Amino acid sequence: MMRTEAQKRANKKYHDKTYKTFTVNAKIAEYEKISEYCEKNDISKAQLLLRSALYCIDNDIDLSDSK
Repeated sequence: MMRTEAQKRANKKYHDKTYKTFTVNAKIAEYEKISEYCEKNDISKAQLLLRSALYCIDNDIDLSDSK
């Protein structure tokens, strides 16, 4: 069943109110490494990056000295 225009507007309004987007620039080799990991583990790149970031924050992991 197709969504009505009103449903599409309501979904967009909810999405705009609930979510924010951020972009990551990665070197090709890093991108490929992340992509391979995600395919192997059946997880999206967005979920991997979001979960990893929250894990570091929740566990007070300092990455400032990482290369």
